Amino acid sequence: MRTSNPVLVEKARLRSAVLLLPAALPAALSGRLALTGTLALSGTLALSTITAPGGTGAPRFDGEYGLYVREAADTVEVRWLTVERDSGFLDVSAEGTVRARFTTPTGRAHRVSFRRPAPGSLTLRYGALGDPVDRHATTIFPSPERGETRFGPTDSVFVIGDVHGEYDSLTALLRNVGLIGANGRWTGGRGHLVFLGDLFDRGPDVTRTLWFIYGLERQAEAAGGRVHVVLGNHEIMVLAGDLRYVSSKERRIAEYHGTTYPRLFNVRNSVLGKWLATKPALIRIGRILLAHGGVSTKYLDYSLQAVDDTLATFMGEELFHRWGQPPDSTLPPIVMDSTALAGRMDFFFGEGSVFWYRGYVLADTLQAELARVLDRFDSELHVVAHTTVESVQERYGGSLVAVDLNAPASQLLLLVDDGLQRLRYGTEGPAEGLRPPPAAGGEAGGR
Repeated sequence: MRTSNPVLVEKARLRSAVLLLPAALPAALSGRLALTGTLALSGTLALSTITAPGGTGAPRFDGEYGLYVREAADTVEVRWLTVERDSGFLDVSAEGTVRARFTTPTGRAHRVSFRRPAPGSLTLRYGALGDPVDRHATTIFPSPERGETRFGPTDSVFVIGDVHGEYDSLTALLRNVGLIGANGRWTGGRGHLVFLGDLFDRGPDVTRTLWFIYGLERQAEAAGGRVHVVLGNHEIMVLAGDLRYVSSKERRIAEYHGTTYPRLFNVRNSVLGKWLATKPALIRIGRILLAHGGVSTKYLDYSLQAVDDTLATFMGEELFHRWGQPPDSTLPPIVMDSTALAGRMDFFFGEGSVFWYRGYVLADTLQAELARVLDRFDSELHVVAHTTVESVQERYGGSLVAVDLNAPASQLLLLVDDGLQRLRYGTEGPAEGLRPPPAAGGEAGGR
């Protein structure tokens, strides 16, 4: 099933002399949005929601499957869920020493707020007081700085397309490749692992997947390797309040915590949200260019740094923040002219955006356009996700590799010697070379 862009049908309104704010904005705007030289609009503009199925078997909510941590000033708030109704416990450690201990009343949802005892990393041990199995540990790191977008060539680059909350498939895949051990910790040495966006939505275990990658990133860095997260359209959708593809199981996490799903990932105060807000829209490793949807020719006037600067600016604005929050009439209106608003809508939701572009996979006639993009970004290979294919495959004579799969997290791409050698792995068995691409218009789909 293809995910339709929530604003394309309304883009003509953004170009009209009198701007009417699109009814299909990615979320409700809090309060009023005043548009310079146009109409001042008030009230709430909301999207309809479609709940995706939540997977098979009994869903898990304990540990990192349902963990929510937020930080405000020097206060940390931890919320977790237990398997059964029980008293909860939380131990907070810094530099190997327990700094604080808490217990909570009987229930399934537990919540503790405390003043941060140390400026560095904190290890949280939490769970059910009466259940020796329902015990978990998560390390919270200091708020991250914005990372790089350009990296030198490396011997091994592993690339995974859309994961969509399929945690079990993801970990089976990484174990088969040798990037994690039986305990789920990094064993990939100095290799680079790239997640090409769409960690969110559809699948049942998005929250667990995010916490897993959050920790794996630091483990890889300590071993001399790297874990990269590149944002996809579903990251943007959830952060901006578009919840049409959130699974019913994931929605229940927010309900148990008495909050909204976007607030679990608030880019200003949740640990996971602040972490995601530092991630880029595209990166280059050696001469390999990687983006979720793909880099179209509309970016020929950009550099890697310019794209990242634009993303950081737009995600840091009050407009983006309010898209993902419930309406609040006490907040002052946002004043923005129609051209500025149109630019932000197009950057995040336009059909040529790096988050949404499908052209290279849906067609086989864009060789000249792809060559111009590769030349502009000093690259020889473009790797993209977002548009589904049956198996990781080359296109355009090997200038592009598509890695978004009909079965999420069932394969990954391994690039050796700056992309000269290309292999794919599944969740079991050895690597194999990439097969020739299908005829145009064949198996490619989209989400």
